Amino acid sequence: MNKKLLIVVLVVVVLALALGGYYWKIKTQKSSAQRAADISTNIGNNVSPDVTTPAVTLPNTDANPYNKTNPFSNLKTNPFK
Repeated sequence: MNKKLLIVVLVVVVLALALGGYYWKIKTQKSSAQRAADISTNIGNNVSPDVTTPAVTLPNTDANPYNKTNPFSNLKTNPFK
């Protein structure tokens, strides 16, 4: 009778652990799904709605390097004419 009682107690303990593990798994899946839903609803709350780049006006410069290739273009070529 002692062996039968031990087997019954072991079976009850194993079933209790299995059911507890299953319940814990289901509970954590629901909580992770709830966390994902909370994140997806709050995803845009901390984002600035007015994100623009400032208008930068650059000075008008002559960036063409070929305009100043000949520094002697304004000189006379023959001073005796």
